[in-house]
Amino acid sequence: MDNLPFDLVGLAASEVDSLEAVYKALKDKFAVKVPDDFNIDVNQFDSIKFYENTDRQSEVTVGGVLQIDNCANNCYVVFVKIRHYYPPNSSYHTGERLDYYKYQVWALVNQKKDFGRALIRKETFTDRVLSIVHPLELDFEDDKAFSHKFYVVANDPEKATNCINWNFRNALMDIDLRDLVIEMVGDDLIIGNNDWLNPDTAIYSAKIASKIAAVC
Repeated sequence: MDNLPFDLVGLAASEVDSLEAVYKALKDKFAVKVPDDFNIDVNQFDSIKFYENTDRQSEVTVGGVLQIDNCANNCYVVFVKIRHYYPPNSSYHTGERLDYYKYQVWALVNQKKDFGRALIRKETFTDRVLSIVHPLELDFEDDKAFSHKFYVVANDPEKATNCINWNFRNALMDIDLRDLVIEMVGDDLIIGNNDWLNPDTAIYSAKIASKIAAVC
């Protein structure tokens, strides 16, 4: 496919093929376009940050953005370009340049409300055990079904509770987040995971984002 709307500099041919597959899958499922303006800093999200040490460094940039049409709020699919490289002082340095680029896909919704910082993911048995010892989870007393299904933590419980209202929670109840996470920073919300390019994950994340955008 010619003229892919992404930064292809430094990519292996296999990564370009994966980008093309994801792009085609999204275009088949949604009305998408390249937005005229996108100024959201993806590095503000902890879910996208990568651990760095003296051996491996990472740089995260936006390599392309698609806007999903017909959404009440601004709803995007963000293609995050990640550079992994090993500096010369790395213990893994063997004289060759260990430097490569990979892509991830995250759906993003720019909302009308400020959620503070909050994280939602599928609840596990370990979460339930830990909540007994360290009760950090945000619990919704009026919505036990949601609280049982999802694990929610927030730095401002009152603000998050007001924003994660009944309509928001109801939009998620028939969704299986699997290994996906929803992270909110202020009025920006992302959905995705740290896996590399996968058309099914991209479509699923975009569907969740579209549903949230309709109620926020």
